[in-house]
Amino acid sequence: MLALATIGLCAAGIATGILTVQLRRTAQIKKKLTGLFSLPDKVNWNELIYCIEKEISERKSRDNIHLLSQALNLLNEGLVIMSPSGKLIYTNRFARELLDIDKENYKGRYFYQVISDLDVITFINENFDKKYNVWESKKIKNRYIQLVFAADVEEKVLLLRDLTQIKKYENLKRDFIANVSHELKTPVATLKLLMETLEDECEENKTATEFIKKAQGRIEYMEQLIQDLITLTMLETSKGIPFEKKKIKLKPIIDKIIEETSVIAKKKNVEVKSLLPENLEVTGDERLFYFVFRNLIDNAIKYNHEGGKVNIKYSTLPKEQEISVCDTGPGIPKSHLPFIFERFYRVDKSRSRKLGGTGLGLSIVKLAVEKLDGKVDVESEVGKGTCFKVYFPYP
Repeated sequence: MLALATIGLCAAGIATGILTVQLRRTAQIKKKLTGLFSLPDKVNWNELIYCIEKEISERKSRDNIHLLSQALNLLNEGLVIMSPSGKLIYTNRFARELLDIDKENYKGRYFYQVISDLDVITFINENFDKKYNVWESKKIKNRYIQLVFAADVEEKVLLLRDLTQIKKYENLKRDFIANVSHELKTPVATLKLLMETLEDECEENKTATEFIKKAQGRIEYMEQLIQDLITLTMLETSKGIPFEKKKIKLKPIIDKIIEETSVIAKKKNVEVKSLLPENLEVTGDERLFYFVFRNLIDNAIKYNHEGGKVNIKYSTLPKEQEISVCDTGPGIPKSHLPFIFERFYRVDKSRSRKLGGTGLGLSIVKLAVEKLDGKVDVESEVGKGTCFKVYFPYP
């Protein structure tokens, strides 16, 4: 018991000693701080420590903001942050250079007071109360810029994405496809003529005739592919096609297409029926409507069953008119529907090649419909058929 009591007294003594040393150190620190800051003898140390901690926190915050600002200035994308009322809070270097914003004199001013580009000001005004909107492409200072406006947080944010390099690449790609397609037209036409001559010369040789017909089939495929590539390029760039916008009768165009595809329809015993009203009017370029319905009707015949049907129907909706091309073919599986308007996409590759499909027809349809301010949709059920629906605004 005596030993335990002795140990307890020793422990208490050590604890008292440590506490005394800590108190002395605290007193020394307070003395040094008092001398350093010329503080009065009686100081509210809790309040002083709180102020020091707050200052340290604020300095860290300012340092972090400075680092973030430097990082944002290195981006090749513009950023403009505004208050809910439209006053500028922050802009990075790219946005200031692109929109001629004065670095020293923009904070706290309204966006329309500091941004010089009227189109950008209009874009912000039109979308100020919307949560999110994108302006696909606008040329600012020889750069192609995508404008993105977001207001789903308290602040308003304008993002300016530089698409110049992407646009240059797309233009080069389109020019290359257009040039190659035009250059291939002449040799393919020559090959076709040579094959026709050979067919006449080898009329009595069945083996030679069979090979010649196969070669002619591939040449026809090449012709169609080249034509589709040229059409696609023209639709993308508008080169060679001065598109008109006028009221036209749609039924004569459909009747002409039905006549042109009648040979294929008869071979497959497919009945093509137009149920469009005689006085149906649409607004746009006649060639664009031809591109749309030629491809849709041609596909509906080619990818149909023997003895199938193709119906071209018309419906009126509150804000638009609907023209549908429906077939009784094998249908398209749901997993393929999101991709069928992509270039060279084929649901059944072997069947498409056998029927002479290039994989570009529906891409042409989509582009042409967009040029006509319309939209295209598809409904399909495996084993029952496919229905393409095209929506156009009323004239």
